[in-house]
Amino acid sequence: MRRILSAEQMRQADQSAMAMGLPSMVLMERAALAVVEEMTGRGLDLSRVCVVCGTGNNGGDGVAAARILCERGWRPAVCLTGNPEKYSEQLKQQIRIAENYPVTFINSFRPSEYTVIIDAIFGIGLRRPVAGTYREIIDGINSSGGTVVSVDIPSGIHTDTGEIMGTAVRADLTVTFARGKTGLYLYPGAACAGTVVVRDIGIPVGSGPEGGPGLYCLEPSDLSCLPARDPSGNKGTFRKLLVIAGSDRMCGAAYLAARAALMTGIGMVKIYTPEANRLPLSVLLPEALISTYRESAWNLQEFNRDLEWADSVVIGPGLGTSEFAGRLLAYFLDRNELPCVIDADALNLLASKKELWNALKAPCIITPHVGEMCRLMGTTPEVVKKDLIETARRFATLHQVTCILKDARSVTALPDGRCYLNLSGNSGLATAGSGDVLSGIAAGLAAQYPQLPVPPAALAAYVHGLCGESASSKYSESSMTARNVLEAIPEYL
Repeated sequence: MRRILSAEQMRQADQSAMAMGLPSMVLMERAALAVVEEMTGRGLDLSRVCVVCGTGNNGGDGVAAARILCERGWRPAVCLTGNPEKYSEQLKQQIRIAENYPVTFINSFRPSEYTVIIDAIFGIGLRRPVAGTYREIIDGINSSGGTVVSVDIPSGIHTDTGEIMGTAVRADLTVTFARGKTGLYLYPGAACAGTVVVRDIGIPVGSGPEGGPGLYCLEPSDLSCLPARDPSGNKGTFRKLLVIAGSDRMCGAAYLAARAALMTGIGMVKIYTPEANRLPLSVLLPEALISTYRESAWNLQEFNRDLEWADSVVIGPGLGTSEFAGRLLAYFLDRNELPCVIDADALNLLASKKELWNALKAPCIITPHVGEMCRLMGTTPEVVKKDLIETARRFATLHQVTCILKDARSVTALPDGRCYLNLSGNSGLATAGSGDVLSGIAAGLAAQYPQLPVPPAALAAYVHGLCGESASSKYSESSMTARNVLEAIPEYL
């Protein structure tokens, strides 16, 4: 698991490191050395390098990188931009040092003349749209045809949201320091970052704001947190899940969610669905128990027995938004004390009956995509996507639920404010039924492993993304289906 920092958190980490006695110039030297090492290690053509520097410490990193290149035999040019009166003290000091080396300082440049352009213009401090000369410079870098290396973050990307602030450098490689920055992983910023490398420059792990709610991402090693399966276990040991899903003659979502849960290792799955779905589900998924109902003669005693049988519940996939579905959801929420996953149509019903939030009593995972989140919040996609992480965090803490907000980069927010940004997956997961598979994985993991060191919902989103990557390797992102995602679950669990 890795921590991802905002601009303010990174500034606090820098300040803490300096308070411990690490001079800022030492950190700058290490950052510059990391950039040079990444370029040389990749065999880039450094015969014609131009470092484009802004007025702050990001520019200082760039000047220091140019000097180190000189020390290694190359002859880079440095293009200083902006008003010299606004240069940071560290940048001024790096310029004075570099003047003793064969560094060529220029005030303007022709981007097409260089094999590599190092972007050291803005760094993590940008807060307003890029305009004027800087916009022209960035547009020139993007049209240069050379390899573009960004220092810390591509200039023009908002560090906390990934927003493009008017225009942004499109890097082939971004070398960032100490920890990843949020904007490098959220779209559209992620599309501008190229390959992202996080380099340790000596800021001690404990020097930054490591405690309290933060943003994290999972890595392959986090899969090892799953305990070994109990060799003496039985179906009851591995928990029982009730899937309340499907509508009249519509059973695909119920099948996908139930089968995904079974493939996580859960002991038993029962599907609660309309009577018309009994036969197709019995054929599609003989491993599942089937309990059915008729809307015209709803047997509450049978439903209550199914709830008593279960250890956890999924409700919503393919449920529909009929008047009866609303009654079913309201009855369930009013009586439920089991951990549950609320997805799809159940979320749409909640959006139209917001008073039902007051009925939530048990630990709950919700899995909205952006459209469903808009309906829950009564807002627009632009508002939700402008700050995806804070949107998920605020909703989770307000309603005391775990929220998997699904997007190109899904965010799992916990009731205590911690968030997990999912970096696995691809565009192939944007296909019908994919969300039902995620619901099943989340329910299966949450039921079996409520006390994992990694939150089960975050692990579910990560595994779901890995399954998407596996499916695309066998088919393609365009042709893969939810079933292909489903079939990949055993590779990771």
